[in-house]
Amino acid sequence: MTTLDRNEIWAQAFELGQLILESPEVLTYKEAERKMQENADINSKTTKFREMQWQYDRLAEHGTGPHLNGLRQDIEALAKDLDSYPEVQAYKAAMKRVDELLKSVTDLIAATITEKAAE
Repeated sequence: MTTLDRNEIWAQAFELGQLILESPEVLTYKEAERKMQENADINSKTTKFREMQWQYDRLAEHGTGPHLNGLRQDIEALAKDLDSYPEVQAYKAAMKRVDELLKSVTDLIAATITEKAAE
């Protein structure tokens, strides 16, 4: 087994990252993101959603109360509306596949380390 210094490990990690960027999962994610961003209605609603979420977070810092319930319900309704768009659905599905890929790579690295450390 070859011993690598920290810089060599970082170089290998960078290379792995580049390979992941070229994976079908990431390419599909990027395409879904592009299509979602091309939809002006989605962009407008996404901006409004973020603003409402920011406002909710600021108000929640100062306590709870009925004033938050209405805002939370509005946020949930807008999220449901956004989820009805095929572009958003495709984006979320693609994001899930990328997350699964990254988790499987992480799990494989951890399993390899655990297995090899026990030798």
